[in-house]
Amino acid sequence: MKYFYLICVLFACNESYQNRIIKPTNDHQVDFFIDANRLIIKHEEQYIDSLLRQSTLNFTKDSIGIRLIIDKNNQHDSNIFPQNGDVVTIAYDCVLFDKYNLLEQNEIVDTISFQIGYSKQMRGLNYAIKLLEVGDKAKIIIPSYLGFGMSGYGKEVPPYSTLLLNVNLLNIKK
Repeated sequence: MKYFYLICVLFACNESYQNRIIKPTNDHQVDFFIDANRLIIKHEEQYIDSLLRQSTLNFTKDSIGIRLIIDKNNQHDSNIFPQNGDVVTIAYDCVLFDKYNLLEQNEIVDTISFQIGYSKQMRGLNYAIKLLEVGDKAKIIIPSYLGFGMSGYGKEVPPYSTLLLNVNLLNIKK
């Protein structure tokens, strides 16, 4: 019986589960575009960080790449955060983040409601809203790869644009 366990342990220690998920290709065109994308992201990250170094505001960088400052509303400490499927209403302003002095602006000019995780809103915005409670205000910097990417958005947002959003979470409908 102990030999059976020894054999099971030896086969269980097989490293096959550690194989690469993405197999290398011999397609030089695919490799070129992957490398170009990585380079664009790297340069955008450096550009964002250089603009933030010129500011006195302390943004935190989240694990997915957004930068944010949350101004907690101390009147409500509900610990209720939006989840996928919830409909949220936010007041917001969105500008192209290309000058550090834009960080000082706190304008909010429009409202929108959308369903978290199921709408066509930017991936970065869907993610950031889940970090807020009703009444919280936030400044959110969304890199292009979490925003409108290489397609942009109409004439207003060129491709590969970093966005700065001033957001106030007004309501959550579960």
